[in-house]
Amino acid sequence: MRLKSGEFMSWPNVAGAFAVMAVFILQVMWIPSYAATWDMVDFALGVLHFDMYQMQPHFPGYPYFILGGKVLHLMVGDPVQALTLFNIIVYGSAIIPLFLLMKRIVRPAYAGMAAAMVYTSSFTILMVNQPMSEGAAVGMMWWYIWSLVLTDEKSHNGFLILPLLLFSVLLGIRLSYLILGIGILIVLYRKWKEGMVTFLDTSVYLLIAILFQLLWVSGISMSEGGYESFLRLALSFTNGHFQEWGGTIGASDLSLMDRVVKLTLVNTIWVGGVGESIPLLILMVVGLAAGRKDSNGNRYMTSLMLMLMGSYFLWALFAQNVMKPRHALPLIGIALFLGVRRLLSQRLTRAGSLLVLSFLLLQVYHTSTLLYKHESDIPAVYQMADYLESGGQGQPLVVYTWEESRVLEYLDVPFSHKKVQTYEVFATDAGYYPERDIYLTDNVVEGFKKQGVQVDAFIKVEKHFHSSELIDPIYHDLTLYKWEKQREEEDG
Repeated sequence: MRLKSGEFMSWPNVAGAFAVMAVFILQVMWIPSYAATWDMVDFALGVLHFDMYQMQPHFPGYPYFILGGKVLHLMVGDPVQALTLFNIIVYGSAIIPLFLLMKRIVRPAYAGMAAAMVYTSSFTILMVNQPMSEGAAVGMMWWYIWSLVLTDEKSHNGFLILPLLLFSVLLGIRLSYLILGIGILIVLYRKWKEGMVTFLDTSVYLLIAILFQLLWVSGISMSEGGYESFLRLALSFTNGHFQEWGGTIGASDLSLMDRVVKLTLVNTIWVGGVGESIPLLILMVVGLAAGRKDSNGNRYMTSLMLMLMGSYFLWALFAQNVMKPRHALPLIGIALFLGVRRLLSQRLTRAGSLLVLSFLLLQVYHTSTLLYKHESDIPAVYQMADYLESGGQGQPLVVYTWEESRVLEYLDVPFSHKKVQTYEVFATDAGYYPERDIYLTDNVVEGFKKQGVQVDAFIKVEKHFHSSELIDPIYHDLTLYKWEKQREEEDG
């Protein structure tokens, strides 16, 4: 049955529309210009000059994300802000598929409100306003999921081309969403089971899917010296990601149970679901407890969402870095979608209406405060760079860092800085600078200790730097140490 436009005219939908517009405007107003992590610098440099061998950006190149940043960089001078603006635009467009999905699963009078509750999610918006590919990827994910639902509803098999194309764009933005391709297999299986496609048809559509992926893979391969060169980069990157530094289960000190708890309770619920807000958490728990399951809802869509969420959960658990909540963004979005569906699939009581409106208003307020904090607060590594550049230390210096060196290089600081990972290299190199003050970051010191070298007797705390843990869970705390040469000589 076709729905009349009048069925969508309601105060919840009007409130939802205003909430989305308010958040979008604030996103555009408060775009930060910081590249505070290694990955952010990779992306920013990729906008200026694309070269995967120089980690500009790292594998797999994120071509559609970088292309979007390059286009906007023609109008926005800062590459960091250009990438962030591209995220905002792509994610902003996702309100369309979110609404189209919601109107299939909740009452028409609540569809706009439901879409707004998912769209304005505090942590998701915060991640969108960073020069990282997750923001655009989450936006494209909702377009992709909508295309899967639309294709299943249509009897003409030509609609199968749409999710194949959008999935290619999604992976060209962020390859780690590869597991979501299970949605295509689900649609093809349902079509085959209903007798709408044959085994040969299915093989053809899978071939088309591969050809769509080759569009961006071929482009990058040609820019990097051919397919063989691209394959070498792929093998080098994936080996490091899964075995050394990627935070996957093969490169993590966390037990499987610790990873499950971190991914579910912390990343998906506490950080991702409510943005570390206790009032939002209370309202969410009350809302989910009061919600009722609608037996007349779109069962296929619910099943599809659960399959996608379950698949990505396993992927994030074993193959992603659970220390970075941004890797759980698909889980966060789909979980919120299903939670809102439970709450708004039935007619709301007066108390239910008040609860929903309170949650949306509080979430918009919390999101706006996080956006302002993100734009105004200076990242810890930037604070350290400013402190060392200010010249208050009195004489030339050398600072030995870990991944912070990438940011210092991007900032083009006037003092010497070097990335170091072993004590032997540090001891040799520092000997070349007898007349300079030597500084080390806490990551370097911790690295030395893990190698069995006790350096506490030769260092003293110079200064602590702190920024938001929610914005940067890895480098929000930074301690700068000064190397005490006199103590080293006396000990020797």
